[in-house]
Amino acid sequence: MQIQDLTKSYEAKTDEELLQLASTSEQLTREANSALKSELARRRIDATECLEGHIEESKGPGTRRLRPASHASGVGEFVEEVLRVYRDHLWLFIKLVAPAVVIGYVAIRIGLNEGREIAHQLLRVPISEILKHRAEFAEIWLANWAGYFVSWMAFSFSFGAICFAVDEIETGVTPSVTGSFGAFGHRLGPFLRLSLLLFFVVLAAATAGGWLLGGVFWILRHTHVHGGRFTIFVLTYGLSCLGLLVISRFGLAVPALLLDDYPVVPAMFRSDELTEGRWLTLAALLAKSLLGGYVAAMLPFWMASFIPADARLPSFFPWTLTIASIAGVTLAEPTMFVGFAWLYLKSSAFVPVPSGAPNRQLA
Repeated sequence: MQIQDLTKSYEAKTDEELLQLASTSEQLTREANSALKSELARRRIDATECLEGHIEESKGPGTRRLRPASHASGVGEFVEEVLRVYRDHLWLFIKLVAPAVVIGYVAIRIGLNEGREIAHQLLRVPISEILKHRAEFAEIWLANWAGYFVSWMAFSFSFGAICFAVDEIETGVTPSVTGSFGAFGHRLGPFLRLSLLLFFVVLAAATAGGWLLGGVFWILRHTHVHGGRFTIFVLTYGLSCLGLLVISRFGLAVPALLLDDYPVVPAMFRSDELTEGRWLTLAALLAKSLLGGYVAAMLPFWMASFIPADARLPSFFPWTLTIASIAGVTLAEPTMFVGFAWLYLKSSAFVPVPSGAPNRQLA
């Protein structure tokens, strides 16, 4: 990276962000250090004196992240920061998440279609014998969740790549798609284990939510409270959103593991620690991504519903709707991943790095 580009990047940073860079100056290249010292001198900031005022006693050898002096004043300001980062690097994040959207769409469609095929075969079975076909019900469940699992892993890789990209953006380095996906390196094994663990957490939560929802409906039926479609909709989606909000407390485990070499289980605890009391922030990130993604996915089909039934449409029109839906999801999804990575970088204080872990060098 040219020193002129580094100079412009550092000029756009706040004093606190420059101090964070100064705290990890041993990881910067010679050009980056030179540009950083020049910018600090221009602002008349004594980095040594300021760092002594911000740094707490080290928790152990290898600590390398400065505790931020302050956070965004509110959820709205934080979301604005996330959206600014997303807008400034829109094309990068689209390229990082697009493969996961396509792979996830194909995997889920295959899983659902396979489940429907098995269900259609069960429709031919007499109702009195339906309970004898437990294996078929298990196959339907496995087919559906296999599609969701492939989608989960694809999005996990995109999330990890976005974490690397956001970290480089925060430190003034211009990220690339190949560099972000290629940065997993020695953390690939722990990353796969963490992704599997998080998937099973989601699976367990979905199973528990299904049992809870069934219990609620049982109580309503036995108390002679008749709920319509709206009641079912509110209960189903309300419990789903609540469950996702609770699980999102572990969303920062991915950047903790990838950026600061936390082991799998400590990364989960670190995420829970950093997200304590941030329910509104997590809810805002989830809403922007999941709700926005749902609207973006369905909007082409909603608009198509206004087309008269007798209108003559080309044979490829359904594919056009599908492509438009995938494009909409690709635009909406990165917000949550960028937000989680940004929240980790802004919330984390001193992070102990395991001995022997390689330091990341800034280009």
